[in-house]
Amino acid sequence: MLINTIGKKENKKMIMLPGSFCNSKSMENLYNILKDDYYIILPEYTGHYENSIFTTRKQEAFYIVKYLKENNVQTIDMIYGQSMGAEIGIELLYQLTNNGIKVNNSFFDGAPCIKLSYLYKKFMYFKFKTLINLLKSKSMDDLMNWKLLNKFTNGEPEALKPMIEPILEIAPIISDETIYNENECCYTFDFPKLDDEIQKNMHFFYAKEEKAYRTCINGVKKAYPNANYEIVEGYGHLTYSVKNRDEYVKRLKEIIK
Repeated sequence: MLINTIGKKENKKMIMLPGSFCNSKSMENLYNILKDDYYIILPEYTGHYENSIFTTRKQEAFYIVKYLKENNVQTIDMIYGQSMGAEIGIELLYQLTNNGIKVNNSFFDGAPCIKLSYLYKKFMYFKFKTLINLLKSKSMDDLMNWKLLNKFTNGEPEALKPMIEPILEIAPIISDETIYNENECCYTFDFPKLDDEIQKNMHFFYAKEEKAYRTCINGVKKAYPNANYEIVEGYGHLTYSVKNRDEYVKRLKEIIK
């Protein structure tokens, strides 16, 4: 794993975890505002850069724990995760707690926390593989007219443009093995056990129309009944953070305070 940092080391610390097949640049619209007030830790998952293959949710989280211990980081003020990054973030929260590193808050946007059957995972692998192969040969203009993206974003594909552009950059280096492993990461979630006090500082954010909400919210609430849940209407997967960036960042800052 590669880990970049932005901001002053003495500031409060945030770990920001991107979604499937995204590099940290996909969150640039957020961390460009946050970097003046926080020390941002930006992991690049294995498989998202040359000569590497994505591993597992647990292993990617372990790499971050190892980095923090090597750099004597005792406290994280917020773990922030988008989509698959939310699942890795929950695993990271569990591992950090077990390694004596305090996490004050966590914020998970569009977390697809679910276990799927073998056949459904196989179907999703094929879907992801088709998507990445398309990204290797398509332009941004092509993607903006793509029906699947239109559905995914609740009719507003332009909203995810800042996130999609970085995917186009790394798509050529994403291997079939990385696609398979990320598919497993997304759809074999096992809900690490977290005590009530930790749950009280967990924040889950969903758009009511997104598939991640419809299919996952009941399981998430059952596993983490004491967490905080914020549901908005009229948005697609992750699009709220782009369309309402200033308000969204303000919310993150309020939670950290």
